[in-house]
Formats: sequence, C-alpha cells, structure tokens
Amino acid sequence: MLQKAVMLGSEFEPYTDTRNNASVVFGASVAVGKDNFGTIISNRLTFVDKSMLVKEFIESSDSVSLILRPRRFGKSTNLSMLKHFFKIPYSREENDISRKLFEKLKISSEKEIMQNHFAQYPVIHISLKDLNAKTWNGMLGKLRMLVSRVYREHRYLINNLYSDEQTMYRRIIEKTSDESELSFALQELSMHLQQHYKKQCIVLIDEYDSPMENAYNEGYYKEANYFFKDMFSSLLKSNDENVAKAMLVGVLRIAKSGFLSGLNNLKVCPLHKESLSPLYLDKFGFTSDEVELLLSLCKNLQIDDVRKWYDGYIAGGTIHLYNPWSIINLLSDGILNTYWTDTGSTQTLKNLLWKASSSFKESVEKLLKGEHVANIEIQDDLRYLDLDQFEDSAIWTLLYYAGYLTMDSEKKLGIPNEEIRSEWHKWVINVPFFTKKKTITSMLNNLLQGNLDSFSKEFENMIVDTLSYYDIVTSSGKNAEYVYHVFCLGMFANARDQGYIVRSNRETGYGRYDVKIVPKPGVNETAIIIEFKVRDKKSLHDTAQEGLLQIEEKQYRVGLEENVKKLLEIGIAFEGKKACVLGHLLHRTDEGTWNKDLISD
Repeated sequence: MLQKAVMLGSEFEPYTDTRNNASVVFGASVAVGKDNFGTIISNRLTFVDKSMLVKEFIESSDSVSLILRPRRFGKSTNLSMLKHFFKIPYSREENDISRKLFEKLKISSEKEIMQNHFAQYPVIHISLKDLNAKTWNGMLGKLRMLVSRVYREHRYLINNLYSDEQTMYRRIIEKTSDESELSFALQELSMHLQQHYKKQCIVLIDEYDSPMENAYNEGYYKEANYFFKDMFSSLLKSNDENVAKAMLVGVLRIAKSGFLSGLNNLKVCPLHKESLSPLYLDKFGFTSDEVELLLSLCKNLQIDDVRKWYDGYIAGGTIHLYNPWSIINLLSDGILNTYWTDTGSTQTLKNLLWKASSSFKESVEKLLKGEHVANIEIQDDLRYLDLDQFEDSAIWTLLYYAGYLTMDSEKKLGIPNEEIRSEWHKWVINVPFFTKKKTITSMLNNLLQGNLDSFSKEFENMIVDTLSYYDIVTSSGKNAEYVYHVFCLGMFANARDQGYIVRSNRETGYGRYDVKIVPKPGVNETAIIIEFKVRDKKSLHDTAQEGLLQIEEKQYRVGLEENVKKLLEIGIAFEGKKACVLGHLLHRTDEGTWNKDLISD
C-alpha cells in the first residue's frame, strides 16, 4: 500500500516530486476509479502530471487529433483536464478555482500558453462510452439524453437565440428531436457558442468508437454508421469558423469508409506509428520514469516485479508504457494482481477467437509460450463488418488496439505482460480448439465428407463439453440462436484451411442463410448449407426439419458456384446442451435443378 511521509486528511498538502522526465503531485491517496481531473486535484489525490498535453495540443498544426489507446489508459482523465484548462468560466470565482487546479503542474510555468489559452474557449465535451443498447432506437434514446445534458450545460445560450432556434434548442433539451435534428445538434451548438463568445470552440469526444462496437454486436451497425457519419462530419468537417481544434480518443480507428470519412484534417495517433515529430506518445499511459517515481513511496513493491506484471506497451517503438488503471490499483492494494480487464471488447474477441483460422490459433499458442510472432499485419483502420469475413488481420488488429498485444522494435507481436497473459489463459481454456483439436478436426472432416451420423454424434458431445462457457441456459430466442451460431462458426471456420470458403449470414434468395461452406474449384464438388434453430414448442426433430425446409423455401441454394455438383443441406436444432442434426444430399442435374439423394438423421 502507498506509504505517506506526511500527515493525511484535511491538513494534508499535496507536493510535487520531479525526477528525470516524470512529475507527480503526491496526494493523500491514489485516485482509484476516478477520471474527473477536477475531482482528483480538488480532493488532493495523487496525480501523474500530464499537463504538457495542453501544449502539444495547442502547438499541433492538426485541426482534429484522434488518439488511439487501449481502454483504461488515462484518456478520459486527460480530456477532463483539457476541458478544465480551456473552458471559459462563468465567474471570476470559477476562474480562480480552475487556475488553482493547475498551479502545481508543469503547464503553469508556460506563461504564454497560460496567458493566451487558459480559460479562453467554449468547450463541447461529450463521452460516448455508455451508448450501449439492444436496438438502434434504444441507442437513439440514450443519445437524446446525452446530447440533452450537453445542451443543458450551456442553457444560458437560449435567451440570445432567435425564436426558431430557441424552439430547436428546447427540443434537444426535452429529448423530442427527430433523428436528423439530433445528428446535427452538436454542430448547431458549436455555432451558438461561437456566436455567443465570439470565440471558436474546443471539441473533446471520449470513446468515440464505443457505440460502433455495440452496434456491430447488436446488429444495427449500418444505422449507427450513417448517423455518426452525419454527426461527426457536420461538427468537424467544414466547420472551421466554429471549431478551433478537436481531440477524439478511442481504441480503434474506424475505417475511412466509416463515419470519419471526409475528415481530411484528421491526425491519427496510434501507439505503433513512428514519426519524426511524434505527438502525445508519453501523454497517455504511465511511462517507466513515472511508475518508478510512484513506487518510491511504496516500499513493499519491487520495480522488477512491477515491470514483469504491468510493463510492455511500447509507443513509437521506443517509449515503454504501463496501463494507469493497473498501476493505480496496485498502489492502492500493494499486491501484484490482475486489475485490468477490457470489458468493452472482451465478448467480441472471445467470439472471434473461435472463428479464426488454424494458423492464427497456432500463432496464439506461440504467444502463450512467451514467444513473439512475426509477419503479422496490423491494419491502419478497421471496419467492424470486416470481422464477419473471418480475416485474421482484422482479428490481430482488434487484439493489438484493445491492448492484448504489443509490438516490439522489430515489428513482432507479443503479449505485453503477466497481467494480460492471465487474461489470455482465461479465454483459451474455454476455446475447444486449444483443448480438443483432434475432436474438432475429426468432426469437421466428417461434415465435409458427408458422414452425418458420425458428425452428429461428435457435434452433440462437443456441445455437452463446452457450451456452458456461453451460459446457454440463460439465453433464449434470437440471443440463444446467436450463441449457437458463434459456437458452430468457430468449429466450421477451419474448413478454410482445406480449400473451402466459409460464409455466414449473407442474403441469398429470399432470406439470410446461417452458414454456407463452398469448395474452391478443384478441391471438392460438395457444398454445405446449414440452418440453426432453437427449439420452441416443437420437438427437436421437428425443429431441425423446419430448418431444412427453410433452406428450400428461402432458396438458399441460389447462386452456388458452377463447380458445385453436390449440396449437403443440414438443419440443426438446439435446446440447452442437446442437439438434433438432420440433413440430405442433393445432386445437381444437367438442367441446373437439384435432386434429393438421401435423408440422414
């Protein structure tokens, strides 16, 4: 536990200690679970001085900066600090309070910046981290509440607006705006602020990418993408008269074809990029010097042990970084433990581990042995829809940006530290590829060869052994069907290594099939279409038969490649850990029709 050499409580006076390139304001205790800069400083909590971020932000020639770091890397605290620095106060008293927050920090010695930029801008600060909902309408409802709060923060504007503008302002506050009005609400607010203060705004957006991951997982990605494209474009593109500078922070760079398209003034700052004039490399996350300074008052912790457990992230190829959340909790508890879990991306990544190729999984085994893997592509940006195509590079990219991998100076990927390694082990122990390789290989071969009886027996045994991991008992309806879908895709994905194309949830005929496995020319003549069903009122057998009928009625056979001469159609019904597999084999006639050859169950 953090040891103090001075009195604690209301009489405690924070003090600054600076060594090498690190500066820490030591307070009465560490700020566990707090990310509001004003709260941390005013409550006299220990704060690692990142205030020179202000100078880099001001002196940057870029209008919009996009900072990409793993979650719990100090991004929210830094944005809160920027808000407290730039925001025009409502009164002289508030100005004095804000100035006092920075008096022990490095930026206070930058006289020109303090004179020309401190408390000089209207600020729009919004966090998108809590925008999660099962439906697009549900997310819109949360957006209305969020934007309403931002508008209420500046409610003083309303008296100086024209009557029609007042009406719209009230609609936003009262959460009655339509979708189009809501998408342009922040741009409108920037205009009102500029007109009121005769000063351009500073825009700060926290976890800008969080809604898109939720939309991807819940199935309304396209609707969300259209909305946020309008919102960000209207606010940050061709709005220079109202916005001076903007900083967005998040985990992933959403692809240029996504909602950041068209922002030509965007500067992207990820961990792995090297530059002649690197920005913000040591401003997010704790550096080695900062951690050593923090540990100087924690006598029971050895720096070598702390490095092994929490070091390993590298910015710009040279700067070692620690996750602030882990270090703060370590200082509070005084025990080497696993503190950091990325709850935001965990379920997405667990599902993707199932779907990855066998070569990907073999690389993961090397990582778990402490080895590094080379020749792995980390994409500059990512479309969540790419994850549906089972591209290994997309999965590696998500793992890297989410903080589960780090890149060394030779561009090799490795697991950063022992804390993250323990998270990997939690996942892998629940992924049958790593524990039941032979069974999965045998089951897949039986499927590809049309041996339905053998496939069915192995498939049912696999469900009994592994599906508890997905908490299937508590799932129902579409949610349960999705769980089974992911489970099966994980096993069928390895067909790609045998020359097959694996597709999922694509529109064909009059609907969307669940899984289609198609051989490449010269590999085989048999394709496979699979439909999943969760038992409702019918028997398992009848439910599986319903899946078979759906394949025929929805015409999922349409568009099969000419090299496909045989088609294995399968209906699989589920109930808890039970399954029923039915199927039939069809032959393609010279006329292009399909004749049923046999029935298996």
